[in-house]
Order: sequence, then C-alpha cells, then structure tokens
Amino acid sequence: MNVKTIKGGIAALALMLGGHAAAQNYPNKSILMVVPLPTASATDVLMRIVAQKMGENLGQQIVIENIPGAAGMLGGEKVSRGAPDGYVLGGFSEAVVNGVPLLYPNVPYDPFTSFAPVSLTAWVTFVMIVHPSLPVKTAKDFIALARSQKDLMDYASGGSGSPMHIAMEMFKSAAGVKLNHIPYRGSITGVLDVTAGRVPVMITSLAPVLEIIRANKLHALGVTSVVRSPLLREVPTVAESGVPGFSYSTWQAIYTPRNTPRPIVDRLNAEMAKAVNDPGVKDRLIKLAFEPTSSTPEQLALQTRKGYDSLAKIIKDAGIKAD
Repeated sequence: MNVKTIKGGIAALALMLGGHAAAQNYPNKSILMVVPLPTASATDVLMRIVAQKMGENLGQQIVIENIPGAAGMLGGEKVSRGAPDGYVLGGFSEAVVNGVPLLYPNVPYDPFTSFAPVSLTAWVTFVMIVHPSLPVKTAKDFIALARSQKDLMDYASGGSGSPMHIAMEMFKSAAGVKLNHIPYRGSITGVLDVTAGRVPVMITSLAPVLEIIRANKLHALGVTSVVRSPLLREVPTVAESGVPGFSYSTWQAIYTPRNTPRPIVDRLNAEMAKAVNDPGVKDRLIKLAFEPTSSTPEQLALQTRKGYDSLAKIIKDAGIKAD
C-alpha cells in the first residue's frame, strides 16, 4: 500500500469520525430552512408544517426564510453556498431543483452536485379546470370542443416553464390538440381569470382551487394523478376522463448543502419521515391536497435525476422557453 493511499484512507476516516462527532451534538442551535418561493406558496405552506414538527422532535426551532426571486435561483444559491453542517436546509419544489437549471442560463447551482439529498416530503396533485360556462363535462369533451374551434382556445399557466405550463404541454401532446398559451406572473392570477371566465382552461395544483371547485365556480375535468384524489372522489383522473395513460404530478423535497456529513443527513432524514408520518401532520397535509411521503437520500437522488431527464425531454419537445 503506497503513502498516497494511506493518506487518502486517513483523510476519509477523519472525515467520517468528524461527521459522527458532529452528529452526536446535532442540533445544538436553531436550523435555517430556505424556501425559494413566496410566503403562502404551496411549498412554503408544506415546509412550515413539516419544519414545525421536525423542530419539536429535534428540540430546536427550524426557522423558515423565504427568498423568492429569480425563479428560485436566489434561494437555491444560498443553500448551495451554505456550510455543510446541517444548519442550512433547502425546502425545494421540483421546479426549483430541476426546472430552473433546464430553463435559465447561468444558474448558480447544479441539481446533482450542489446539494445533498435528504428526503422527499410530498407529491403535489394537479387538476384540469374550466369555467362552468364551457359546455364540457370531461377531458374528452374538451378535446372535441377545442378541435372544433376556428381559432385556438387559450389556456392559462403560472408562467412559461412553470409546472402548469409543462402539464398542459404534456396534455396537448397526449391529446393531439392545439391550444394557445397565456402565461401569468404566478398561478393565482391565472386561476382568477379562469374563474372569471376570461380564459377557458388551466391545469393547476389542486390545493388553491379545491374550495372554488366545491363551490361550483370552477368545473374539474380531471385530476392529473394516477388515482383519484381522496378530496374529490367524484372527479375522475384525466386518464379516465378521456386521455388514457396521462398523468402528471410534481414533488417537494428537502436538501442540504453538498458534503454535509452523512450521519447528519441520516438524522434529518429520520426526523423528516417521523414528521410526515405523524397523524396530525399527515391529516393536515392531505387536507391541503398534498400526498405526504418520505424517501431515503438515495431515492431522492434517483428521483431528482429521473425528474430532470423527463423535464428535459418535455421542454425540448414543446420548445418551452422561460419568461
């Protein structure tokens, strides 16, 4: 065995032992969780609920810091530059992790090398909504109506490259229908215009429109998940409603800066799983239209790669450009 190999082994052992020592005293102060999206966004709501329970279990407060702006790049960069000691976390949506690097140049982080995956936290269900005045009851009806129109029908999204945009481009491809994209600065504005009848259709996350659907101010053609939502059992999936095989959902997850010691990552992973499986937390999340889940760090790393490759193909095939 040569000197270089011995030195490398000693360095690796020192790093491992240092990580175990750090984990034994972790955490001994409050933890910062960066959410690169505005307060009251779906990601923010989810992470606040999960972080509160994790903090209670860890015996230290997890403080949420919202850093919106630049499509999530500002918050993502702060986490990527954080100290790898477990005191900086990223509460990220899939769009921030994978979508931004695929849509924008000079992104200051890389989804595979800038972060240490901790765990998935939830899947997000989307729903296809139309104004009640539109003479359609199913996705199949909508496709027929869109094909019959002389001019292209409009659809709303939360902006070019947003999950809503990507979901509708997937729908267009699967259904073989052409529609005109109307991007908004955020999904809520688009929802308001669909509710007012100014734009006929949109695919958006279920949580913000659930009560509007229940009040019959919007009609749900179908949810985009593989199975029906327990919150809207009477609403079919889009696949059942006329586009066989169609499904779309996104995920939320927790990451730390790269090189965070594995014992600390494992502690955070265990506490995250404990939090989302707490009956009270789970019930709150389900009522907000999240599908709470957990994963190993390796499973999140695999999901990150899988999601990135899938998004890359959709973006390329549809010619999607960022605003």
